[in-house]
Amino acid sequence: MTSSSSFPPAGDPNAIAKRLIQRAHNRDGLPEIAVGLTFMLVGALSYAQVLLPRESIGFKAAVLALALLIPVLCMGTPRALSWVRRRYLIERVGYVESKPICRKQIGIGITFAAVAALVLFGVVTQFSQPDRWVLAGTGLFGGAIAALSCQLPRFVIGGALMAATGMVIAFAGVSLQIGFAVLFGFQGLLALISGAVVFLGFIRQTVEPGE
Repeated sequence: MTSSSSFPPAGDPNAIAKRLIQRAHNRDGLPEIAVGLTFMLVGALSYAQVLLPRESIGFKAAVLALALLIPVLCMGTPRALSWVRRRYLIERVGYVESKPICRKQIGIGITFAAVAALVLFGVVTQFSQPDRWVLAGTGLFGGAIAALSCQLPRFVIGGALMAATGMVIAFAGVSLQIGFAVLFGFQGLLALISGAVVFLGFIRQTVEPGE
């Protein structure tokens, strides 16, 4: 009789389930498209602050939109994606009722965001040439989150490109607003293209009857 210790240990069921759910969530490319459009909007609003006079209504509108509209989009995107899938893709993705995010996860997310903001805009701004450090840190933080959150090859590549782009922009010596415009605009375009390619491939898949 073979000892049970000779078999490789099974993986953590919770981790496996989480990974499978994450893959299913990203298989249609819609989350990437949403992230890409949001990033491109951030880039456009950052560039608008460079072009418009500070006393103009357009400049103030860009600042308010960046401060208020982007958080609203980030919080509303999951519901919008669920609605689109139920309305147009129900035969392909099926119906999934996502588990509500618990308070612990919300707290961890808020804490991480607060620490990152403190490091980027509090500690880093005390260094010489703070704009460079903020741009480099944003690229590295964003790239790490993209690569680690999904662990799919295209997300790992996208995260690496964001980190590299942040470093290149940081050493280019551009202003903070222009750097953000280039970083988020470029990364948003990449995410939009990646999501569109995945979505087209997903739509072209044949749906079996009764699937």
